Amino acid sequence: MTVLAGFYVSGALYFFSIWFQAFQKDTNLSPEQIRISWIVLTIATVFWPIVAPIANFEKSSRKKASLVQEQDVDAKKTAMAAELSRT
Repeated sequence: MTVLAGFYVSGALYFFSIWFQAFQKDTNLSPEQIRISWIVLTIATVFWPIVAPIANFEKSSRKKASLVQEQDVDAKKTAMAAELSRT
C-alpha cells in the first residue's frame, strides 16, 4: 500500500512540475488569471490520485465490454456457418 501511495505522490509531483513549467512560460496573464491558474493547478494536483484510477477502471470496463461483444458476434457467426453447412 505504501508503494502505491508513493506512486501516486510521485505522479502528482511529476504532473505538477509539467503544468508549473507551462504556467511559468505564459507571461501575459493578469493577476486574476494567475490566481485562477494557481487554483486550477492545485486542484488538479490534489485530485489526480483520485481521478486516475477511476479513469483506468472505466477504460478497462469498456475494453471488457467490447471483448464480450466481439465474442458474442463471433459465436453467432460460427453458429450461422454451422447451420449453413448443414443445408
